[in-house]
Amino acid sequence: MNKNVVLGAMALIASVLLSGCANYGTITPTSAQDQTIDTLTKNWMDYTVYWTGLDTGEPTAIMFDPKSDGKALTGDRWYEVESQESLLKMIDWLKFNKLYYPYLWRIVGPDGQFYGYIYTGYTHFVMKMVDEKTMMVYGIPATLRGEDREFFSTD
Repeated sequence: MNKNVVLGAMALIASVLLSGCANYGTITPTSAQDQTIDTLTKNWMDYTVYWTGLDTGEPTAIMFDPKSDGKALTGDRWYEVESQESLLKMIDWLKFNKLYYPYLWRIVGPDGQFYGYIYTGYTHFVMKMVDEKTMMVYGIPATLRGEDREFFSTD
């Protein structure tokens, strides 16, 4: 086979893969010096705060979207947190889960721009750009009870 044809095909495949991934965000670790869940809770009015899960008594993730940055986080099955008391109860529930202990993550767009924070013990979800200022977060399960780990256990 012609070397130029192979190189051209490889370049085409690489460009398709790279352009296909260009619209997806990622999560990065949050250092304690940068932000903590306690600081976010204290300053919760500076954010539009959302939760997802079975109900307010059993959330699987809490998302903090800064109000003043001109960008937005959205998604299916995300509900706005209505009070600091509710937020504190949700955080306590997430901390109670020892199999999926929560961590505070930074949500970053494909261009490296900061979009907000997510507090969850689950990390296999999707963040996709909807437009130049809006990112959709989805794929977080309704519960993180851990039955799946017990089912597949070899003990």
